[in-house]
Amino acid sequence: MINIDDLFSINIFKNLSPDILAEIIPRLEERTVPAGSMIIYRGDPGYSLFMILSGSVAATLRNDEGIEYTLSTMEKGDVFGEMALITGEPRSANVRALTDVRMAELYQDAFLDLTATYPKLNESLLHLLTQRRARTAIRRQFINLEREEMLANLFAQEPPEIDQIIGKTKWARDLNETIDKLAFSEKNILILGERGTGKNLAARLIHFRNPLKERPLFHLDCANPPPIQRELRAQKKMEKDALYLEVAQASALFGHGLNAGTYAKSIRRGYIELADGGTVIMENIEFLSPLVQRLLVEYLIGGTFVRRGEDRLITSRVRLIATSSRTLAELKEQDHLNPELLEHIGGEIINMKPLRERKKDIPIIAINLLPEFNKKFSKGVEGFSEEALSSMIDHGWPLNVDELSQVVERAVAVAEGNTVSGGQVFLNASAFSTRGRFNLMRIQFLQKALTHPMFPKGLHIITVPFILGLILFTLIGPLEQNPANLVVWTVWWPVLILSVTVSARSWCGYCPLPVISDGVNHYRKKFLSIPRFFERYGIWIGIAGFILIFIAEHAANMFTMSRATGMLLLTILAGAVTTNLFFGRRSWCKYICPLGKVVAHLSALSLVELGSNTNVCSNQCATHDCVTNKSCPMGLHPAASATSKDCILCFSCAKSCKHQSVRLDMHIPWQDYLIPKKWDVAGSFFSVLLIGLVMAIKLPSWEPMHRILTQYLSFGMFMTDIAVPLFIAAFFTVIVLFASGFPVSPFWKKYFTVSGYAYLFLAFACFFNVYLHELVNNGPSILPWIVDLIGL
Repeated sequence: MINIDDLFSINIFKNLSPDILAEIIPRLEERTVPAGSMIIYRGDPGYSLFMILSGSVAATLRNDEGIEYTLSTMEKGDVFGEMALITGEPRSANVRALTDVRMAELYQDAFLDLTATYPKLNESLLHLLTQRRARTAIRRQFINLEREEMLANLFAQEPPEIDQIIGKTKWARDLNETIDKLAFSEKNILILGERGTGKNLAARLIHFRNPLKERPLFHLDCANPPPIQRELRAQKKMEKDALYLEVAQASALFGHGLNAGTYAKSIRRGYIELADGGTVIMENIEFLSPLVQRLLVEYLIGGTFVRRGEDRLITSRVRLIATSSRTLAELKEQDHLNPELLEHIGGEIINMKPLRERKKDIPIIAINLLPEFNKKFSKGVEGFSEEALSSMIDHGWPLNVDELSQVVERAVAVAEGNTVSGGQVFLNASAFSTRGRFNLMRIQFLQKALTHPMFPKGLHIITVPFILGLILFTLIGPLEQNPANLVVWTVWWPVLILSVTVSARSWCGYCPLPVISDGVNHYRKKFLSIPRFFERYGIWIGIAGFILIFIAEHAANMFTMSRATGMLLLTILAGAVTTNLFFGRRSWCKYICPLGKVVAHLSALSLVELGSNTNVCSNQCATHDCVTNKSCPMGLHPAASATSKDCILCFSCAKSCKHQSVRLDMHIPWQDYLIPKKWDVAGSFFSVLLIGLVMAIKLPSWEPMHRILTQYLSFGMFMTDIAVPLFIAAFFTVIVLFASGFPVSPFWKKYFTVSGYAYLFLAFACFFNVYLHELVNNGPSILPWIVDLIGL
């Protein structure tokens, strides 16, 4: 049974006297819900609010992947369902019991009686809603309440935190002057520009720079208007159909009466009525239905309107600021807007420039974003390194300032000093699309396996003894017919190369070298900062190391000389341990590892690629758990454009993402590489050089070439095995460079990069064939050698 002590634990009742609470208790209904049960469903009619007396619940939604994610969790003392109760609109989210929950339910009729009798209760609820609005930025309006002025202030837009469009270009200065001029005008305005260019910010600045800025300001996204109650028998999920959109738009702008339809359970006042004397910002006006456009034209001509379901004329004077992502020509030619409406709202037109056309503004905008995110993550970042600024300036920014804000936020979240480095700038994959892809994370058992705490750590139980055993046995085992040496070149290495085409760089996720290095450095807490040389030239260090290893394999005849193989493996292990000893976890993997660089570049051919739903990351995520807790060993964000090359598929991001935004896409491996700027020069250089290296180690053994080198030129072993192969590889690479226009053509980098696309498949085939040859010819000897070794 509910008692007074229970109510004292509820936030909205804390300021009420025990006598008042005693009178409220009979109006409440006690409910008990077991853990895992759904309390309310999104879309249900909302005629009651809930107060948690014990236990906890979660408000959830489903993203466009069909995956449920958590909006917030609530515990004892919290209230939910109040918005739907007051507006009569459908529930905006699902609410599920996380534990056994005991709660009190208050129905709408009892609520209205109590708020009329006890004004303090209404004030407490309004205070709760104000706090909740600040946290979630919900734009809704109350209906059927007498305090219109209070409600207008509550749901009208807040002033922007910045007082001007940031930038130092002439366009930015001119725009700020235009905003100042229009702020003192009463004309309707049309603001055009791509997504993220700051259209809404410009609209709000126009309103708040007016001396009468205390006047109400309301915002309507015409593509996603506030919902209306649908007929209960209409169970199909058709929330975005044309009829629903039209009714919702008309209801949001002009309101509706009790007789408007089955969705109208009470009177609803529209934005044009509530914003009388103020401004309504209409975002995405091209989505406004033709009927609502005609109603809007009639209002703009006469200054009056009628609520749907009523016949009483209502007078209102509102300034409209419309925004659209279409160009003016598109709005005119493609019939997105009624010509009369366009004439009324297009008296003043502002065109917002995309960020890629004002790149001089990028550094100053990025720096201006730092204080906000420093405060959020308790950091002291003061600026960006040259590499970070260069990468941001070179980026295309398809989502403009919105995307720049996301990138800066992630960078601040992972920054360790007072400067953001180039490796901490995670640029969104601008061309990422789900078309032609299948998200493997939607397969339930696979998602559970990949996000299991023991994946991929459990595989280290196999890989660590495996590599240590290979090193030990190649060093102390038989000089000839060494099965460990044969396993390295005929099984491990060809299988590893082939696995890249199926699972990208996943080998690096369970590679034993970082585990051994971490074990050696277990008690070390402080490390040196990564030298900028490594960050800037790490890829070239890795490529140079790979060249040396590849040439040494053949020069030292490692396919048969087990001691040479053992020394190579031991040298790589020593390099990993030493590098990690000085610079911390995975520093070897990120910047130097030659084998990692090979696998990383070949991963472009993989059938799978890790990414994320950028809409979820941009609009639903406020914590960036996938980077803030440093769970990713490579320091990546799943939305970064370089993920396919650098990601080791350890799925730490998927384990920490509360929104289940991470995708593991099966796709056609080459489809993204037709997109400009998907690759860089280093990636193309690698694929060209790899073909050159294969030619370098094969051509000297070709009989005519071998005869020339040994008989006619009298080259010794060093020249034949090392110098000549290096010359052949360099010569082939230079030929491709000159064929690309180097150094005459200003576009040689572009042409050279395109050649990298073409050569990548051939490079993989040639490289794999070197070790496949060993597998076919010597692989069958493994078992006989083992049998002979153990004396059987």
